[in-house]
Amino acid sequence: MYKYGVNLLLWTSRFTEKHLNLIKKVKNLKCDVVEIPIFNPDEFPSQLVKKELEKHDLEACACYGCDPKADIASLDSKIREKGIARFKKAIDQAHVIGASKIGGVVYKAGGIFTGEAPTSEEWNFSVESMREIANYAQDFDISIGVEQINRYETYFINTARDAVKYCKDVGKSNLFVLLDTHHLILEELNIYEAIVNTGKLVGHFHTSENNRGIPGTGLVNWKEVYEALRDINYDGWLVIESFYVGFGNVWKPLASSPEELVIKGLNYLKKMEKIVSKGN
Repeated sequence: MYKYGVNLLLWTSRFTEKHLNLIKKVKNLKCDVVEIPIFNPDEFPSQLVKKELEKHDLEACACYGCDPKADIASLDSKIREKGIARFKKAIDQAHVIGASKIGGVVYKAGGIFTGEAPTSEEWNFSVESMREIANYAQDFDISIGVEQINRYETYFINTARDAVKYCKDVGKSNLFVLLDTHHLILEELNIYEAIVNTGKLVGHFHTSENNRGIPGTGLVNWKEVYEALRDINYDGWLVIESFYVGFGNVWKPLASSPEELVIKGLNYLKKMEKIVSKGN
């Protein structure tokens, strides 16, 4: 069976000392792993997080996103330099908590649009910056996940194919593609083919409904997803990613509680894994 977990973005986007109790909560929700946002690398309490993870015997990975004032694809060299330094700091923190993977919208600040596709100059600046960051991460045995996200959140990398191209252009072995079913259902014509065509580059997977609600209650064809993961021999983690009210302008509750979303979501996903593994 896969290892299942949840992204702490379900509760907070700015993990601080007051959120340490979430690690115990996630363990009590029967998760095998946890994904922790490091969006505040200068303030992230990595040593305390490490202790809590060890205390509750929980594995972790990290998520990260570029900031508009520290964007590695910026045409301004000073902003790119800030972006590289900020990302390296997040990698330092990920290393402390024992995470071997950090991923997300790592290539360009999200929520910013030009009204056009990315220029070759922007793309190349991002690729060059990421190459330096990947070299740095390699010294800590940390891999970086390039997540495809939908056109309403970025104009940079929307499809699995875009993410594959980016990884190949960077050309570092510690880059992988992070796929998210919420974005796949918006951008791909065929989710099964998108996953299979990405193949061995799939290094992490977000199990998210089309509306970010409880997995199994929306439009995602989960049987197709699990068949694709089986067919590429995926052996990584499956992490539910949803958001608390207030994150990313989310105003609508996606379940009666975050805990309900995790419990019902994990039960459904594990059931679907069993169905597909039996060939039904």
